[in-house]
Amino acid sequence: AAGAAVVGAALLAVRSALPARTFTAPQQQQVVAQSAELQEAPGPLSRSTLLRSSAMLPAAAWPFAASAGAKVGGDAVVLNNKLSFQVASFGLQVYDDATAEELTKTSLEVGFRNFFASVLARNQKGFARGFKASGVPREDVFICGSVLSNQATDFNSAYELTKRGCDENLKAFAVGGIDYIDMIMLDYPCRDCDSIRGQWKAFEEMLASGKTKSLAVSNFSPAQLDCILQDKSATVPTVNQLPYAVGSFGPTDVEENRKRGIIVQAWSPLSSGSSKGKRVCKEIGQKYGKSGTQVELRWIVQSGATYSMQTKKRSHFEEDLNIFDFQLTQEEMDKISSSNSQR
Repeated sequence: AAGAAVVGAALLAVRSALPARTFTAPQQQQVVAQSAELQEAPGPLSRSTLLRSSAMLPAAAWPFAASAGAKVGGDAVVLNNKLSFQVASFGLQVYDDATAEELTKTSLEVGFRNFFASVLARNQKGFARGFKASGVPREDVFICGSVLSNQATDFNSAYELTKRGCDENLKAFAVGGIDYIDMIMLDYPCRDCDSIRGQWKAFEEMLASGKTKSLAVSNFSPAQLDCILQDKSATVPTVNQLPYAVGSFGPTDVEENRKRGIIVQAWSPLSSGSSKGKRVCKEIGQKYGKSGTQVELRWIVQSGATYSMQTKKRSHFEEDLNIFDFQLTQEEMDKISSSNSQR
C-alpha cells in the first residue's frame, strides 16, 4: 500500500514537474486516472498494468518524475516494481579502493543517495567501506551493482558466468556490512538471445533469493530487451543504462524503453555532448542562474531519463545535484535537442 501511495503521489506531482506546454488538461486527466489504478494495485505491478500504464501516459509524463522541492538526493522516479529511484546517481569510475571510499563519503555528505558501483570500476569494496564509514542508514540509500558476462557464447555459460558475478558483488559489498543490494545490472548483453536469457536466469534467481530488489540492464537495444520480454513470465528490467547526452542521444531511446516499462539512465551524461549543444546550454543557463552543465542535466531529466554522473570534485557533486529547482521551457528543450548528432 505504501508503494502504491508513492506511485500515486508521483503521478499527481508530475504536473508540477513538467513544462506547461508539454502536459495538456486531457493528459492530466490520464495521470489522475492512472494514479487511481496504481494505488489500488495490491502488490508489484503486473506486466499488463505496467505496459498499459506506460502506453497510456504521455511520453513527457514518464517516468513519473515528481518535483517535491529540495530534499536529500533530489527528485525521484518510481520504477516498474514500485521502488523509488532518485534521478541523480553517483557512478564510481576506475580508481583505487581508497579513492572510491573518500569519494563515496564526499558524495553522501553532499546529498547523493543513489549509487552505481560497477564491477568494471574494480572498487566496490572501497565504495562499501565509504558507505559504512558515513553512518548513513542502509535504508536511506539505493545501491546498484553490476555483472560483466557478455563474453559468454551460450545459455549455460552465460548463466554460470552471471551467477558467479552476482556472488562476487555480494562478497565485495559485504565488506561494508551491505547484505543486499537494491539493483543488479548487466553491464552488456551477450551476442544472441539464448545467451541473454541465460544471463537473465541468473538474475531472476538473485531476485528470488532476496539479495537484490530489482534487475536492470545496460547498453541493451530494443531487440535485445525483447529477448528477455518474449518470455511473458520474465521480470521486466527496471532500468536500461545508455549513452544519452546533449548533442549525442538516440532520438527513440527513451520512448522505446518507456513502451516496455523501462527507465533510461544516462551514463557519461556530460562527456559526449556537442560543442554546439554545450554552448546553447550555457546561454540558457544565464537566464536561470545555472551553469551549462546543470542545464544539460536538466534537459536529460525533462526528456524523461535519469542520469549517473561522475566526478572527483566536491563542487561538481554539489553542482550536479542542484538541478531540481528550475524548469526549461519547451522552446528551450527543442533548441537543445536540435544539436543532436544522431538525428
